[in-house]
Amino acid sequence: MPSATEELHAAAETRRELGPHYDEAVLLSLAERLERRPRPSTPGREAVTLVIALGSIGLGVLVATAAHPLGELGATMATIVAWICIVVINVVHARGR
Repeated sequence: MPSATEELHAAAETRRELGPHYDEAVLLSLAERLERRPRPSTPGREAVTLVIALGSIGLGVLVATAAHPLGELGATMATIVAWICIVVINVVHARGR
């Protein structure tokens, strides 16, 4: 995968070859290629992911424990709803990365 600098040099060379009438197309193409590049992982982002994952597990266990007095059906339903919410939160976080 070419570096961002190489992408910029290639876009500049393409612009020189095609002329100023194609500036917008060249820039849109460059922006699209740069947006598709994977973002480098940062320690802060990894820490947030770890906290969300461990917090989700802890929350699921707490809800299951707290739902015990609701009876068999009530506890089962509360636990299912809690885990569905946990899955949604984790999927949204994963897609945002």
